[in-house]
Amino acid sequence: MDKIFLRNFLLLVFIVLVCVGVLGTILVSGERALNKTDDLVVHTYDVITRAEQLSTTVESMLAAQRGYLLSASPEFLKEYQDKKAELTEVIAALSELSTDNLSQASRIDEIRHHINVFTDRLEDRSRQITIGQRNINQSSPEYIAAINDARVNIRRINDAILNEEYGLLKKRIISMENKKRQYFNSLLTGGLVGVVMILLFNGFLFQAQSKRSRAEASLRDSEQRFALAVEGSNDGIFDWDVQNDRMFYSKQFFGMLGYFDKGSFYGTKDDAVMLIHPEDVQNVMAYLHRYLNREISEYSQTYRMRHASGCWIWINSRGKAIFDDQGRAVRLVGAHTDITYLKESQERLQQEKDAAEQANRAKSDFLAHMSHEIRTPLTAISGISEILDKVKGSFDPKQQKLIKTLATSTSSLKDLISDILDFSKIESGELDLTESTFRLDELFEQVISIMMVKAHEKDLSFVFDYSSLKGVQFYGDPARLRQILINLVGNAMKFCDQGSVILKAQRIERNGTAALEITVADTGIGIAEDKFEIIFERFKQADSSVSRKYGGTGLGLPISKNLAIMMGGDISVESEVGKGSVFTLIIPFRLSVDEQGESDIIDRTVSDKLNDQIRSSMNAKNKVLLVEDYEGNIVVIGYILDDLKLSYDVARTGLEALNLWKQKHYDVILMDVQMPEMDGLTASNQIRLMEDEKNLERTPIIGMTAHALVADKDKCIAAGMDAYLPKPIVETDLKTQILKFIKVRSDRRVT
Repeated sequence: MDKIFLRNFLLLVFIVLVCVGVLGTILVSGERALNKTDDLVVHTYDVITRAEQLSTTVESMLAAQRGYLLSASPEFLKEYQDKKAELTEVIAALSELSTDNLSQASRIDEIRHHINVFTDRLEDRSRQITIGQRNINQSSPEYIAAINDARVNIRRINDAILNEEYGLLKKRIISMENKKRQYFNSLLTGGLVGVVMILLFNGFLFQAQSKRSRAEASLRDSEQRFALAVEGSNDGIFDWDVQNDRMFYSKQFFGMLGYFDKGSFYGTKDDAVMLIHPEDVQNVMAYLHRYLNREISEYSQTYRMRHASGCWIWINSRGKAIFDDQGRAVRLVGAHTDITYLKESQERLQQEKDAAEQANRAKSDFLAHMSHEIRTPLTAISGISEILDKVKGSFDPKQQKLIKTLATSTSSLKDLISDILDFSKIESGELDLTESTFRLDELFEQVISIMMVKAHEKDLSFVFDYSSLKGVQFYGDPARLRQILINLVGNAMKFCDQGSVILKAQRIERNGTAALEITVADTGIGIAEDKFEIIFERFKQADSSVSRKYGGTGLGLPISKNLAIMMGGDISVESEVGKGSVFTLIIPFRLSVDEQGESDIIDRTVSDKLNDQIRSSMNAKNKVLLVEDYEGNIVVIGYILDDLKLSYDVARTGLEALNLWKQKHYDVILMDVQMPEMDGLTASNQIRLMEDEKNLERTPIIGMTAHALVADKDKCIAAGMDAYLPKPIVETDLKTQILKFIKVRSDRRVT
């Protein structure tokens, strides 16, 4: 009998192997054909992708070069060079992809010639602005015509490449579909063969039925091992039949609660619920209900249960539910773990953290209180020092030296008290900026007057270049800005024994927004790179030897950095030991929209150019939605939009803006942040959600807010806004953003 079984088995195996071999050959052959066709489709798609990238790169090069011609910004020049390199890469890739297609290779050679003409012309224009000939022939008809002809030829030839490749793509897709059908038929044949093989194997399965008893015995052994593992586990296991409210509890489930007499048993859910702390029951059941209704994806919660001793212990309950076809929970299996020791550790850590924070607050309060108390006697000391200094000529040289020492010490003590008070206010959040409109050059002159005396005392060269900002009306806190500059300059002079301290103030563009940049460079002792972060920490200097030689509390730089952050900016440092340091202050450049001073004259040329660019980029259908609740801002911004000949609607609340957006098409939305009924952040978020749900084109949203901190900008971007402008709004910044988004939408529609 065994021999017959073995013979039949071997015969069946042979037949199966033959069938599998034939089927495998058919499948491998079909798969190779499919892969080859798929490679051709991918190759064609790569050519199309590169060809489309070529057109985009050419236009980007031209746009970057125009930007560089208009602004002479190195960022545009860099973008132009990057796009040029990208264009070279695209042409090389197209050439490699088209080696097997003579017609396409010929077109690519021709397109390479026109690209050389195109880039040569652009390079000529770039060299003009590089050598200072920005307005000489940069827009001559010959240059423009040559560039446009080259661009048209590039697009014409590229379109021919795309047309041929699209045709090839269509044919190859049809071929691939045919091969897929052939492959499917082969699979179907193989499936039928497989069915036959399965039927043959069923006979053998019948003979293998005798093995079932041994498998069942093995299963019983496995179940017994699992039961032993559950009993030996520190976790309490539960298995809840949700439909019938029947629950299995392992011995350890109640054992960890001190009820050792219960052992493993079947009960109901209430057996466990009755031991939960009364304050936790509602939350526990609500969480369980949400999980069983599939409102949350995981079941894991922590609560208190009563121990047999009467105390409460912390339990972490976690599990996994099984759902039927209708989505109803039918079973929940999980485990309980005693985490009381973890909770106690967390509570101790929290208490220690609270104690440390309280001690820190107490320290800050003490410093602030002491600084105020010290000011009273210090006033008298300072007054006496000033009186003696005025009549020091009547004293002998030794007494005059004492008077000078008294004056210097009094001044240092006053600075120290002021720094301690400022830092205490910053730590407690009580320091507020007092913003107003002031002239930058007048503030800079005050700094020069104050610090020039110290520069003369140390025989240092002190230079402050702010020529580009003369007459500019700036909106901010003049006292705190002056304090930052005096701290930075004083710090530079303190660590500079010879050489110079040079300041430079200018307006720059930073992430599409105007900013005030002030650099303080010195030729002093310098700072090691690994100490850059330390110098901005309170009461710390780069090393103890510096502290002993030069003195100081280490509060000046931390206070300055915190003030810069409060203004929406920051302070950074670059330095090399022995060669000096450069500290850079950057804060938002905010002009007063109510002032009509020299600053308006400075920006007028830029504003006029922006007007021309916006008008050339828009059409009669362009429309703007202005969302603002303050009437004064509506009048001012409306005036700017009227000057641009832009049609606009006004919404005074976020809810009104949302309703108008649903009814009409807008090219740009100018969105205030703080408004009644619905704020601008919520309105922007709602617009983005509806665009995603309805697959609508994204409407550019420019946020406008009186809060100018970095965190406020992050909130605007996170809410779905595309750009951010701090108030008071700078006209050129607003026009720059409008131009940016109108051009993007216009180019997208043309494409």
